[in-house]
Amino acid sequence: MTCKNCGHKLEHDASFCDKCGAKVVKNRITFKLLLSELFASFGLDSLYANTLRKMFSKPHEVLKDYLDGARKKYVNPFAYLAVGAALSLIVFNFYSKEFIDVNNSFNQNRTETLKEKANIDLSKLTHLSEKEIAKLKRQQQEAELALKLGDTYYDIFVRYFNIISFLFLPFYAFISYMTFRKPNNYGEHIIINSYIQGTTMYISIVFFLVAMLISPKIYPFGTIGFIAYYLYTFGKMYDLTTKQYILKFLRFCVVSLITILIIAIFITVISYAIGFFTGYKNPEILK
Repeated sequence: MTCKNCGHKLEHDASFCDKCGAKVVKNRITFKLLLSELFASFGLDSLYANTLRKMFSKPHEVLKDYLDGARKKYVNPFAYLAVGAALSLIVFNFYSKEFIDVNNSFNQNRTETLKEKANIDLSKLTHLSEKEIAKLKRQQQEAELALKLGDTYYDIFVRYFNIISFLFLPFYAFISYMTFRKPNNYGEHIIINSYIQGTTMYISIVFFLVAMLISPKIYPFGTIGFIAYYLYTFGKMYDLTTKQYILKFLRFCVVSLITILIIAIFITVISYAIGFFTGYKNPEILK
């Protein structure tokens, strides 16, 4: 046997070339091998597998160890989140149509109503007055716009899922910080939520695949699974009693609603500002 890199003669059971140091490759390239080499190139091979396993079995131990300074035992929290988000991005993009269909199924009645309004043939409604026709035309345009916005939202969500995951991380950290407060500060809650979000990506993927194969009604249970995992992790971290669990859950709901409301108001204000600025610069659009 000779080295395929330098041609040096090797022993039959050699693992590395003693001349150039190259690894002796005996196996064919497989998808499993590609994944292992990808993780190894980022230092995520056994370290990532160990972190993922413990985040499902003993998440509180991972979080406590990392915050206490045991940084070499686990994958960096942001790298951990990035891998989970990347896998979700691959799955959601590969099944992008199914992903949109699953999410649209929860507003199926509204979607069907919008489609009916958007597909009305106004040329056949000769018995209506001009005022009624104008009203239907306006409703048709609004329905078309709503359908386009819905498709655009899911398209952006699927395409930029990994970026969105990191953008929402500060908000998740804020919710957990306001819910549990001491002994961890806001920065530590960023770390905690990176690990939690990275793990719940797998929960989301599993529920999506099951919903796609069986029924879209299963998908919302992924959110319940996420909240249950979230509370379980924090409960183990802080040794919460049943009463404390209930109180923390109620506080979690209140803080989440307030945070969502603030985000919604902010997005609305930004949207109106952009719309006003666009209309001001391009008045023909308003016509």
